[in-house]
Amino acid sequence: MIALRLLVATAIVQAAPASARDAPWLIAPPALVEVARGLGGPAARIQAREEEEAVTAYCQGLGAQTADALVLPRRLLDRERRSCEAEAIPGEPERLLGLIGLVLEGPVAELTRRHMWQAFAREVSEDGKLAANKAGSWRQIDPALPDRPIALRLEAPAPLADALILAIGCLGATGYAKLDRTRLCHGVRADLPQGPDPVVIRRLGPGGQGQAIEGVAPTAPDLTTGRYPLARRVYLYLKRAHLPGIPGLPSLLQAEAPGLVPVPPTAP
Repeated sequence: MIALRLLVATAIVQAAPASARDAPWLIAPPALVEVARGLGGPAARIQAREEEEAVTAYCQGLGAQTADALVLPRRLLDRERRSCEAEAIPGEPERLLGLIGLVLEGPVAELTRRHMWQAFAREVSEDGKLAANKAGSWRQIDPALPDRPIALRLEAPAPLADALILAIGCLGATGYAKLDRTRLCHGVRADLPQGPDPVVIRRLGPGGQGQAIEGVAPTAPDLTTGRYPLARRVYLYLKRAHLPGIPGLPSLLQAEAPGLVPVPPTAP
């Protein structure tokens, strides 16, 4: 039955008018929209969806009215693969594109993602309610941190900071289960000064230089094992049945992904 549905859907894709589907359609979380756009090229349709929503949308079946590819900062889970297979999307090509991440430099050491959420988030939880973040010094956040003003220079895309820092740092906040997590876990403050001596957040580069986060530095071994907390492997998934019928789609299997760092060769 699945094989029959696959054959029919392939025929639909191949028969689709070129004017309707003459370029790839990729789905990606907001933090990976730039990567998806670089892969797909200027003519591609790029649809931004939150991570789980992106997987759900990708697995909605085959045919010219469905997306061709998914860019994800992790591998598909087993239950997600089963969901795709139930829609006649079996054994999709999986390609490891590289690493995306952030590194920090600045005068404050031993930071955690929780510290950074408390310092940089636009809104935080106070007595179980959302409130504008008014933290002014690092010591206000943690007595073990230095008594110096919070200053930030963000040199990376805000959606990437949301995904790798704020969305993790907010976990377990008072009222987390009841509050609007779109507000609690997303959005960097606009009221912070950029100096003097700010914490600088920038993209992970090939050199992997930056200070340790939660006791782990962005060294090659810790990037390889996934221990460094501000980096993730990025994967591309394609619908095999769409490859013959969508112009430009096969090239995604070899296209270079912009803004990513190669995974060290010793990675499994």
